[in-house]
Order: sequence, then structure tokens, then C-alpha cells
Amino acid sequence: MAGFLHVTAGDLAAVAPEIVLSLAGILLILLDAFARPTRPSFPYLSLAAIALANVVGAVAPGTWFAGAVETSALTRFVEMIALGGAALAILGGGAALSRDAKNLGEFYALLLWSAAGALLMAKGTDLLVVFIGLELMSIPLYVLAAWYREIPASAEAGMKYFLMGAFSSAILLYGVATLYGRTGTTSLTRLLGLATGASPFAFDPLVTVGTVAILAAVAFKLALVPFHSWAPDVYQGMTTPAVTFLSTVPKAAAAVFLIRLLHAIAPSGPGEPWRPLLSILAVASILFGNIVALSQRDLKRMLAYSGIAQMGYLAIALATFSRDALEGALVFLAGYLVTNAAAFLTVAALSSGETEPKTLADLAGLGRRNGAAAALLTLSMISLTGLPPTVGFIGKLLVFRSAIDAGLVFLALVGVFGSLVSVGYYLRVVYVLWMKEPTREVPLHEDDVMAGAAWLLLSAGILLFGLFPRGLIDVARAAAQAVGSR
Repeated sequence: MAGFLHVTAGDLAAVAPEIVLSLAGILLILLDAFARPTRPSFPYLSLAAIALANVVGAVAPGTWFAGAVETSALTRFVEMIALGGAALAILGGGAALSRDAKNLGEFYALLLWSAAGALLMAKGTDLLVVFIGLELMSIPLYVLAAWYREIPASAEAGMKYFLMGAFSSAILLYGVATLYGRTGTTSLTRLLGLATGASPFAFDPLVTVGTVAILAAVAFKLALVPFHSWAPDVYQGMTTPAVTFLSTVPKAAAAVFLIRLLHAIAPSGPGEPWRPLLSILAVASILFGNIVALSQRDLKRMLAYSGIAQMGYLAIALATFSRDALEGALVFLAGYLVTNAAAFLTVAALSSGETEPKTLADLAGLGRRNGAAAALLTLSMISLTGLPPTVGFIGKLLVFRSAIDAGLVFLALVGVFGSLVSVGYYLRVVYVLWMKEPTREVPLHEDDVMAGAAWLLLSAGILLFGLFPRGLIDVARAAAQAVGSR
């Protein structure tokens, strides 16, 4: 690739957020090693790094590093989700980590490095850059999954996530190698129109195998059926601040990469066999996730199966792949960030600690003891169900409407049916929280200022984007229009 090693100021500006987050992580590691009394300041230093990364991320659209990296409204949208997810995890989970003496510099460094990987993955227009971003995002999460390593469930979560993640990375690399071996390029720009009739590789079996392998690896990150088996155990054993990030940001980065890949191989929309394949993944994930979630009594496992179903709704938009569908998918991802973060952080706040199980029965009567956290958990359950006036309703409405407009009525009906099934477990949480008498006394911890700020931001995001969605829709529309604009 001619000129790839010639790095310009524009190249550095394009990856400035990643540089800031990486350097901040290194600084936190050094402070933890040589200035341990500064540990209470680590959350604030991490938030300052996130704020600085957001400021330097506002760069002009373009392609950089000889076309291997792109900045656009779409990548900026993912930046906001990734940085927002990291900030919410730090705000809502810092107190719990401090109580358990787990507020080490490594935790915040790993979280920042993972966010940097998500940004790089979303910006990559070369499959090798995407792979590097994926690994930078994933490897810190393997460590964070086992952060409470003295607890068997946490150690098990780390091992399972590492083994399954390494396998999916190998599958992705195999797909990239297969595509390169057959087409001679890893650039998404040069692969444009790969699956169309005009391409000499349109019906090439090796190209199909390579693309399916990449799709399977991305489906693992999205926890779509049948690549979902890691999610319940990892969510249950992982510490809440880390799982708040894991359940949202990597999925947004993976979804945007999949949008880029589908546009590259079929700019006018996925045809055979991609649309039927995505439709099968969507239907299986929606039905399996919602039905199995009905039987769950552990709240983290319930949210894990809920997340499988939620990504099924997202897969409906990917199968539709119209401009309206992509707009709806981005609105859905933004809404899912605030809604799922609210659910996980309030579940943790309404428990006796990170080392204790978070069961549905323990929520009984807690609405009267911690009204703020209980109200936000109720709001998040309503939004996950897809009821107005929440942002969850807007996201599902846009996705289902785009499917109907594209003639995929069956997918929309499956989505509506799945949402109806989800009422059975989402609103059960609300019932137990407010209307059921407690069977045992659950010791709760005092809320801190940072957690209060997180809850205020999350409540505002769920309601304001639900009541006044125009601003979010306009930003998502601009991001969707950037797909294929290069």
C-alpha cells in the first residue's frame, strides 16, 4: 500500500480520540503503581480523558492512512456511543469498585483501551484495521470479565469469554484471509459490489465462505443466536460497571462494521443469500431470547437473554438495509445504550454488593427503600419493552416501520410478537419492585454523587429522546447518509 507509512497530521487527528484514551490508560497504570494515594481520583481522570477524546474527535470527514481509516458522521455517532458508554460505566460503578477495593488503575485503563478499540473498529475501512480494533476492544474485556477473580462465577466468566472470543477472532481472521486470497484486497472500498451480479466474484464459493465467516464472528459480538452461548454466564459473573460497557459499546461497534460490510458487498442492499440469513438470525434471536428470559430469576441472566432479543430487533434493520432502516438501527443503538446502562446500574444499586447474586426475589419492596434507583429501573424496563414515551419505543417503531415499508412484514410481526412476550419478564420486575413484600432484608449501600449524576443523565436520555426524538433522529439520519458516501 503506497504511502501507508507516511503519517500526516490529518492521519493523527483522525485517530486522536484513540491516542488520548490509550495515553490516559497508561497514565492511570503508572499512577496506580507509583502514586497509590491518587486512586480516589481515577474515576475523575478517566472522565476527563473521555471528555478530551470527545473534543478531539470532532474532525472533518475524510479517509486517512491511505484509505484504511475513515471519519464521517457515522463514525462520530459511534464515538459518542462508545465514549458515553464508558462514561456511564465509570459514573455508575465507581462507588461499588471503591467499596470492594477494586478501584485499581488497571480497571479504568482497560475500560479506556477497550473504548479506543471500539472507535478504531468503527473507523476501519480495511478489514485488517477492523481486526486490530476488534482485538484492542476485546482483550481488555477478557480481563474485566474476571475482575472479581476470587469469585468462581467471575473467574468462569473470564475464561468462557476469553475462549469464545478467541475462537470468534480466529473465525474473523479466517474470513479476512479467505477474502484476501480470492480477491487480493482487504479494503472495503475495493470490495464494493462484491456480491452483485456485475462482480466476477458474485457467486464465488470462497468469497461466500469468507463473508459468512466474518458475519459469524460479528454475530458473536452481537450475541445473536446461535452465537449467544457466552452471554448469560459472562453477564452474570462480570462486575456491573464492566458489563454495562460490554452489553452496549461492543455491540454498537460490531453493528456499524456489519453495516459497512453489507454495503461493501451489496451497495443496493443485501440479496440472496444475505437477507434470508440475516432474517433467520433475527427471528431466532427474538424468539429464543424472549422466551428463555421468561424463566430467569437472576436479573443479570435475564438481561443477557433480553440483550439477545434486542439484537434480534437490530438484525431486522440489517436485513431490511434501506436508508430508513439504517437510521432506525442507529436510533435503536443509542436508545439501547441509555436503557441497558440504566437497567444494569440500578440492578447493582438495588443489591447488597457486587459479590452477591442479583435475584428477582431480592427486589421485593425495594421501591420503598431506594425510590430513585427503583424509578429508573422501572423506566428502563418500560423502555426495553418498547412502550411510549420512552426512547425504546422510538427505536423499535423506526425499525419495524422500515421493515414493513420494504415488504418484510413477517419480520415486523415477529418483532411485535417478541415485544409482547417481553412484557412478561420486564414488567414482572416492576411488579416485584413496587408491589411484592420482601422475604428478607437486603442491605443497601448509600448512593454517591457520581451514581446520582449517572441516573439523572440516564433518566433524561430515556425520556427526552422518547418525548422529543427529532434531534436524535436527525443525527442518526446524517450518520446513515454517510454509509457509502465515500
